[in-house]
Amino acid sequence: MGKTIGKIISSASQIEYICQVYGKGEVANPPTPEDYRFGAWVKVPVGSLPDTYAVGVISDTQLHNPDYGVFGPRLSTPEQLEVFSPDYLNETAVLVRVLVLGQVSGGKKTAVGFCYVHPEIGALVSRMENKEIAAFHRGEDGFDIGYYSLMLSMRSPLAQALLMSVLDDLADVIPDAGPILNALRANLAWQSQIRMAAGER
Repeated sequence: MGKTIGKIISSASQIEYICQVYGKGEVANPPTPEDYRFGAWVKVPVGSLPDTYAVGVISDTQLHNPDYGVFGPRLSTPEQLEVFSPDYLNETAVLVRVLVLGQVSGGKKTAVGFCYVHPEIGALVSRMENKEIAAFHRGEDGFDIGYYSLMLSMRSPLAQALLMSVLDDLADVIPDAGPILNALRANLAWQSQIRMAAGER
């Protein structure tokens, strides 16, 4: 099983969820920034059936710091707060946005581009292993990346960077899909150049 990085605390839509990353002292083996990097593949259990989970990627990061903008005197140092008021430190948090790209049930892909059942508040978010990522992209006719058009249509300044990150990861995980992935990356780069050229006029 992949490393657990945090838990779901809210949602933005049926396909976008907010995960609060576990910090120091919350779990025995807290995640590192590399564990929840931009574009990392994750899974979240959904529904009541066993081995059913939403598949997604980390699409954005937010840092929450309630001390920002507070310029008054501090009566205790961070080291003292850790001993006498450990809850105070928990007010800082790393939040990551999870973009759902599909659903798996019983080891089989049951949805692409969305998830039938939403994750519950508190559901654990874990990194996916390479074999799970590869299985999710295995279709009846071979390699399947049915969510590509969905990601391409996202209205976000990070959309193309996220999609390129996904394609790069898949090239490492599924070497046999190299020719298809190279074509998709070339097409994505071409579209990016067209948009930039159009914006300059």
